[in-house]
Amino acid sequence: MKTKLLFFVIALAFINVNAYSQCVGKCREGQGIYTFQSGETYDGTFRNGKFDGYGTYAYKSGAKYVGDFKNGKRDGRGTYTYPTGDVYDGDFVDGFPEGKGIYTFANGDKYTGDFKKGKRDGKGTYVFASGTKQTGIFENSVLVEQISLERKK
Repeated sequence: MKTKLLFFVIALAFINVNAYSQCVGKCREGQGIYTFQSGETYDGTFRNGKFDGYGTYAYKSGAKYVGDFKNGKRDGRGTYTYPTGDVYDGDFVDGFPEGKGIYTFANGDKYTGDFKKGKRDGKGTYVFASGTKQTGIFENSVLVEQISLERKK
């Protein structure tokens, strides 16, 4: 009896290495839902065991990304909702907002324009919640050259 119990305990240790991470569907190749030990989930397309194609990733923090993935990273077109209520909708490259996009702040401010490695970078327009509109060139999320400024009357 002791031998059977010992064998059973050892078998459980090898069979269920990570009891909290799990897949429903085809997480190697195809459609599936993968739940991580942290509680985060990915629901979408897998290729070679990585997120690749369209999917939704829900973060433990409350953040959420819906869009394209490539080789396990956010890449292509997508929408990232931050836990603060801010939302970025636009292009992603190698996991970061990059290219054209719109960042809407929870306070009502909105930036439309170019992004590089997650920062406002290039030509863009920042509209404050008050209605004031500022167009210019941004570098590392800082306005470095103002092209126009329109105040709401």
